[in-house]
Amino acid sequence: MRQTLVSLILRPAQSFRVCPEPIDHGRVLRFLATLRLPPWIALLAALAFQHMSTPEGSGVPMRSVYAFLEPPLARVLSLWVVLMIPVGLPLLYFVSGLLAHIGVALTGGASRSIGASMRACGYVLGLVLLVLGVLDIPLYLGQVPGDAYVVVLGTVGLVYWSLTGIALARTHQIGVPRGWMAALLPTLVLVAVTFGRAWLELTNVPGFRTPGGPYALP
Repeated sequence: MRQTLVSLILRPAQSFRVCPEPIDHGRVLRFLATLRLPPWIALLAALAFQHMSTPEGSGVPMRSVYAFLEPPLARVLSLWVVLMIPVGLPLLYFVSGLLAHIGVALTGGASRSIGASMRACGYVLGLVLLVLGVLDIPLYLGQVPGDAYVVVLGTVGLVYWSLTGIALARTHQIGVPRGWMAALLPTLVLVAVTFGRAWLELTNVPGFRTPGGPYALP
């Protein structure tokens, strides 16, 4: 796993020159789970400790999303989103690969299968999800300002878009500019899903007004 991560970062083009078919999706999903689930388990432990150490009847820290959703509903949605991360992992893998393959097909045709596109997106997705998983811990503990999170998410999105474009280009033996065009859709999906999940926990979000006061009613 460590060798794969190093290769993705230092030699992304070389990592995808060979694409054995049929694609072993189970291997890619195990790679994703190995990187994403440990930070998720640590997050659940941190949230459980925070819940047990918080005095009963204390106020709920104000969130930007409370201008649109009632605090109880937003808190329940946030909890369910966290609990469903293991379920969303394979869903994100298959959807990202499908969108990337559509992008390759629409920009001149794909030389390999949908599974190959999924493999290309999946390995890059593992690196990105590791970073986002670690970032989730301070995010859900209320330690990440909205401005800083947007900057980090934008940077992560650019890295994912760049590496996925290279991975698709080498997998399908096409030009890198075509690969970057095909990588736009899966990148937008990843950024949108991640931001929507984080918005339920961010105190302030650029462009959205936070309701007055540091606390909301429980």
